[in-house]
Amino acid sequence: MIRPTALQSALIAAGILTLSACSPMKPADTAAVKPEAAATPAAPTLPVSINATMVALVDHASEPLWVAAYKPPKDDAGWKETQYNAYQVAVTGKLIQLVGTGPEDAKWAANPSWKQNADAMSVAGMDALKAAQARDVKALDEAGAKLVEACEACHKEFKPSLTTGGLYKSTNYPSKK
Repeated sequence: MIRPTALQSALIAAGILTLSACSPMKPADTAAVKPEAAATPAAPTLPVSINATMVALVDHASEPLWVAAYKPPKDDAGWKETQYNAYQVAVTGKLIQLVGTGPEDAKWAANPSWKQNADAMSVAGMDALKAAQARDVKALDEAGAKLVEACEACHKEFKPSLTTGGLYKSTNYPSKK
């Protein structure tokens, strides 16, 4: 039998150590090196109630949109303001799908009908935005009708009294004259 030299023995030992380092770890060892699963971030919540969000944003923006359909803006600034109000309605349709601090918020936000009505409000807001950008009064009126439909359907099911719940409602609306 041929005996390996010291150098050959060292190379064989190094090879064995190298191969053993590449072998799979035992299941018990894998847990120690597994990256932790990424935590799913919590859904954002509104810092106020959905009702407060509606009063502050939708009430303030929807009225001028409806007025602009029968008393169109006369200048660039008026059309920009109409666009601003349309953005506000479109975004709020998504915001009110988040749970806020109100007693009914979690129940409302979990209801598919609530989501459908809120999405319809966002669509109406986007339609109003496109109409305002095009300065298309007829399309603005149609978007306003869609907004009324979405709001009335939602209020009929979720908030039939249509009140603000005692929250201050800005009187800073354009004149309907």
